[in-house]
Amino acid sequence: MRLAVSFDVFGRADSLAGAGWDGGTGTDATGLVPGGPPPGGPIGVAKGGGRGTVDGTNPFSQFGFAVSRAADGAVQGYFNCLMAGGSEFPGFDLMAVRGQITSVAVSRSTATFDVAGMFQTGNQGKELATFRVVVTEGGPGIGTLQLTLLTPFLFVLPPETVLNGNITIH
Repeated sequence: MRLAVSFDVFGRADSLAGAGWDGGTGTDATGLVPGGPPPGGPIGVAKGGGRGTVDGTNPFSQFGFAVSRAADGAVQGYFNCLMAGGSEFPGFDLMAVRGQITSVAVSRSTATFDVAGMFQTGNQGKELATFRVVVTEGGPGIGTLQLTLLTPFLFVLPPETVLNGNITIH
């Protein structure tokens, strides 16, 4: 007889991906086999939000995202980043990117994801864009975010450190 078992790993219900267990579909008496993927559950999850800084003091961007990749490879998620008002991007009164995450790679405390969406520069309008985001886990002074606009032109923004907020990866 097999019983369905649910675990809570460091407060993350139904996520054994970080622990390297297959969540009970194993082949031995314990039902827990190291290294197997969780059955049908997320195998990579990253989420976060807050303000980033490039100088450790002044806000540079406001960001928010959530992404997951299922065992079958399906990716779902969004990314939003705004530089306006108290965190203006030099040369623009507004700069924003947002869109749907199309791919994600998670490795320990780092997640890299590609996004298809929109790039807006205030009164200069908006257009379709693709961009890459690399984040590392952590709260203020520890977590990082780097955004690279890939289209309509290549533009690498400076790396940011979380000023307030948090980034989690598991």
